[in-house]
Amino acid sequence: MNTPPVRRSAAPSTGRFVLYLLMALSLGALAGQLLIDPAADNIASACIAFASSMAVLLYLLWTPALQTHPLSTFALFGFCVTTQLGALLGQTAYGTSLAGNLRLPLETFGMLAGFQLLAMLAHTGYRWVLSPSGAHGESLPRQWLRGLGLYATPSTGVLWFTGYVGLLAFLLGAGRESTFGKVMQGLSFLAWAPFLIPMYMLQFGEAYSRWRQQWLGLLFFAGLVVLLGLAANARQVMLSGFVTVGLFVLLGVMRSAQPVSGKRVLQVAVAGLVLAALSIPLSDLATAMVVARKARGSVSAVQMVQNTFHYWTRPEELANVREEQRADTLRKYDEHYFDNPLLARLVETKFHDNALYFASTLTQSDRQLLTETTLDMFWVALPDPVIRRLGIDIDKKALEFSIGDYLSHLSQGAALGSRRTGSMLAQGLGVAGPAFLAMYFAGCLLAFAAMDLLAFRHRRGQVMLSAVGMLLVWKLFQNGLSNDSLHAWLIGTVRNLPQNIVLFLLVAGVARALGALFGGSRPSVDALPAEPARGLQPGRA
Repeated sequence: MNTPPVRRSAAPSTGRFVLYLLMALSLGALAGQLLIDPAADNIASACIAFASSMAVLLYLLWTPALQTHPLSTFALFGFCVTTQLGALLGQTAYGTSLAGNLRLPLETFGMLAGFQLLAMLAHTGYRWVLSPSGAHGESLPRQWLRGLGLYATPSTGVLWFTGYVGLLAFLLGAGRESTFGKVMQGLSFLAWAPFLIPMYMLQFGEAYSRWRQQWLGLLFFAGLVVLLGLAANARQVMLSGFVTVGLFVLLGVMRSAQPVSGKRVLQVAVAGLVLAALSIPLSDLATAMVVARKARGSVSAVQMVQNTFHYWTRPEELANVREEQRADTLRKYDEHYFDNPLLARLVETKFHDNALYFASTLTQSDRQLLTETTLDMFWVALPDPVIRRLGIDIDKKALEFSIGDYLSHLSQGAALGSRRTGSMLAQGLGVAGPAFLAMYFAGCLLAFAAMDLLAFRHRRGQVMLSAVGMLLVWKLFQNGLSNDSLHAWLIGTVRNLPQNIVLFLLVAGVARALGALFGGSRPSVDALPAEPARGLQPGRA
């Protein structure tokens, strides 16, 4: 008797479905921009942003990069979202011209598309040269990191201990400029470690932990972080955890090899609607915190929370404040692009536009000053003991300004010290001209290699993220391939990333040593299921 052949599902994987959805949204946004503003500059800008976004989405669709090199690939996708795709989708959703309120829209989107193409070429060559996360033998740095325990799966007890250490570090380091304050600020990224617990549960199922044992603690911890963020008027600590978890889920979904189903589509649609609904109150909360910030340092923490809620519950006052802020920035220094402050924090197109405009007005002597200041800021990035040992005569206090400040100062004579957001791309072009393209290409190779050290190959072939990789996913998404300045990008790759690894391993080591007090056994990677839990399962590398 003949056995009928097994029919494979014709449905695309969940990851491919997400990419198809983004492509469709991009095409719809392009059509929307043609109706919103048919001016030549806007149509050309929308076409450039659309073509550049499609190039990245097709790269993710046609190559196994998300499976073999997840973090560096997600950083490439993040560069696209935070400079072009996010602007195209966001401005269209609000019915606003993509080129509106940009000084040099064509030059800005053209520059961003060019650097993105350069990063894609670098990533393609990098993937050919470097085997996916140790497929043919691990490199020496990866062997060291594995020996130190970076790729070990932390227990729930370790993550809870690490999270409370990070939260305490945030409280002790907020506003401090001393060495102790900087150490505490360096530890604060650990504050959201407990929210890796559901991430591991999605990957390994109940073999890792049970949801009913964790949900109440996670709810309490999230509420505590929000309350402390309001008391300290620190939006960063409040938003970073939620955005980190959201981005990690997005990365997991984009890597998922599970066939898409009607139920999954409905879940994605509901999640999108919920996020859209939450964006309005969260946007109001962010504005209310800015208004309440005027009293920071002169009132108690309880009063700060009360002030924030006072403004949050009065949308008319917040609308007036937004209008005043917009009028004020237009008179002084224009950073307005999105009416939604959450989108304004995520999408950095306007900052690149400002910096590119300022750089385009510089004289030869201005460029020489920019070069000298850029070199000085590289030295300032070194610790004070190293600077003194090298005998470098640098006054750090004289350089307490951003590159955005300095470009504005050279171009328009603006005062220094306002910490305006700059652009390392415009800075690099202003310093080195076309030669910066080769420098950026080499920098991308270094950044890709450093990022992917935070991922490792599971014993059955999947490339998975370490705990540090998950905690840093937002930083890599937003600043992996671009930053406020060249020295900030270098610091993030060469100093901060190794520093984050060391700090996590130290705190996790203490937690494991105190395991008898905090409970929870540490599951080894080999003890967990060979296949991640259904629903967030990456494909094979």
